[in-house]
This record gives sequence, C-alpha cells and structure tokens, in this order.
Amino acid sequence: MKNKLFYLFLLVSFISFSQVKERDLIVGKIKSDSLDVENITVFNVSSNIGAVTDIDGKFSIKMREKDTLVIQGLAYLSAKYIVQITDLDKEVLEIYLQTKINELNEVMVSPYTLTGVLEVDTNKIKTYGFTSSMEDLKKLKANDIRNTRIRNTAMPTILAQTPVNFLAIFGFIGKGIKELVGNKKEKTSAIHKAFNKKRFKDVASKPFGEHMKEQFSNHFFISQLKIKNEDIPNFLAFSETSVSELVEFLKPENHLKLIEYLIFKAEAFKKQ
Repeated sequence: MKNKLFYLFLLVSFISFSQVKERDLIVGKIKSDSLDVENITVFNVSSNIGAVTDIDGKFSIKMREKDTLVIQGLAYLSAKYIVQITDLDKEVLEIYLQTKINELNEVMVSPYTLTGVLEVDTNKIKTYGFTSSMEDLKKLKANDIRNTRIRNTAMPTILAQTPVNFLAIFGFIGKGIKELVGNKKEKTSAIHKAFNKKRFKDVASKPFGEHMKEQFSNHFFISQLKIKNEDIPNFLAFSETSVSELVEFLKPENHLKLIEYLIFKAEAFKKQ
C-alpha cells in the first residue's frame, strides 16, 4: 500500500513539474514575400509578454510548449501561432505572415459593344445637334456654305474667310467635356460617400477599447505608455473619443497621430 502511495506521489509531482516548466528564450523571425517586416508585434498571450521585430524581422521572446503567440502588423493579417515542442529546439523559429488585400467596392461597367465593322459601328454612334444625312450634305453648294459662315473681324482676312464655324465647334466640344467631367465627379463623389458611410458604420459597431486592442498589444501599453496591466481597461475608457475622430485615427496614414494621441492621454491619465 505504501509503495502505491509513493508511486502516486511521484506521478503527481511529475505532472505538477511539467505544468510549471520554465519558459525558454526563443529567437524567431517573421518572414513575408514582399513587405517590410520591421516593428511587427509578437505577443505571448499565455504569459502576457510581447516583443517587437527589428529591421530583419527578428525577435526574441520566452515561450514553452502550447503557448499562443499573436502576431500583428499594420500591413499584415493578424495571425495566431501555437508553440510546438519541436519549435523549442529550433535555432530560429520562422513564422510567415500574409499581407492585407484592400478590396475595392464593386463597380458595374457597361462597355459599348462594337462589331469591328466600321460601317455598322458608325451607325450605332449617337450624335447630337446635327441631324442632316450625308446625302443632304452632298446637295449643298459652295456658296451655300459660305453664306452661312460667321464673320470674325478680329481675325486676319484670310482666316476670317474660312467656312468653318469655330465657335460652334469648340462650344459643342467644351459642353461635352464639361458634361463628361461633371458626371465623373458626381459618380466619384457618390462612391466616396458610400465608402465613408460604410467605414463609419463598421467603426461605430465596436467600442474604442476593442479597436485599440486590435491595433496594439498589452506590451505597447505597458512598456511604451507606462500603463499598468490592471489599469489598461480604465485607460482605454479614459481615452475614448468620438466615432468621427476614431475613423480618422484608424486610417493607415494616421497611425502616428493615433500613437501621439495615446501618449498625450497616457500622461493625463497618470496625473489623475
């Protein structure tokens, strides 16, 4: 009976020892096909410890088997990596990231169908402001054309005798260009408004704190902003801003402005 108790004690001790096994400092490297791999956050969710990659994508962090690593970067899709026992024996743990693909809104395009036959295609072209047929033009005489011209006394005599009505031609072309540019501006404006409306709705669907946790790890708040881990939820609530300002902050080109804003709020939070 004593022997059985002794073996049971050894088994429990072995299990307890395996559960509290110290984490090893592992060197890793983030790899990608094309983009920069510097300043990517690697956060060990299991130990609440993070690291940031250098210019070559390398980082070092303590980990053990079954730890969960969360890797985040502005230009990449966030990734989770479960540490395997074989990873602890590798000289460099390599992790690949996939780049984000920005999808454009769907645009319906209606191409003007052409047959390739010049005679058929020219009959399909719509014309405006001129209804005379080619047969009617053939019946016109030279004197008829001259009598309809506009005399321009400001031009030299040779140019003024030309039978072409430049004012009508350029007026028609200018009107067409103006309408084309105006239509393009209206369509672009409508697409832009729809995109901004959808973006505003997506940002408003989640609280400020959740957006910040998607952008930064706990390591950023603790090491960079000097906020205690237990105070992070209160700090995020303290730093909350309007949805319209948050939409601007979340744009990739305004990432530095967002960091400056959080630094400013962190100083005010610590003074309180």
